[in-house]
Amino acid sequence: MGAAELRSATLRCGTALGIAPATAGPAKVYLESSGAVEDSFGTIMEFGVALAGFSAVAIALSHEPGALAPLDRIRALSLLGFSLGAAFGASFVLIGAAFGASGPALWRGTSLGVLLIVIACAAIPFLLVRRMSPADRAQLSSVMWALSNGGSVVVAGVQLSNLAGLFGPPSPGPIMASLVWLLFFSALLFVRMLVNRPRPPAS
Repeated sequence: MGAAELRSATLRCGTALGIAPATAGPAKVYLESSGAVEDSFGTIMEFGVALAGFSAVAIALSHEPGALAPLDRIRALSLLGFSLGAAFGASFVLIGAAFGASGPALWRGTSLGVLLIVIACAAIPFLLVRRMSPADRAQLSSVMWALSNGGSVVVAGVQLSNLAGLFGPPSPGPIMASLVWLLFFSALLFVRMLVNRPRPPAS
């Protein structure tokens, strides 16, 4: 058996066993890595939807029966905004891939979508705070406010850098890091709403 026949037989055996040979070429490697990346974005989308769904539980446990207080309203809307923002941002990758987009074009379009989501997530609480009374504003956590605004600025800068290709062609890494931050902050809001639930009056 010659070298060509041996090589052909090896490739056929590897394919039959489900083993991707090292010589399968860059197209095979790209398809496998692309599928793994899409799975990761799908996981982020599921976590975002789950956190948004649990927001109703957090709202029910974090305030007394009746209308939402201004402070509870801004916390609830921020939780919904950041969690759904992560879910929608991850869905851009899956939708783009379903329409045949790939490579830098897919990541550039997703970065633009995530940038708009981050701007909206930062703008909604800011507008709500402007409508609050001074007494209600005094109850806001300065640490959470700084984390929200500072993190949004950093994430927006990361997406602008990815769009402009400052550190190379647009890639999924900066997008995924930004979506993970959105999930982290929404989870932090969820925990704070549960921890700060009203205590029963002392008898």
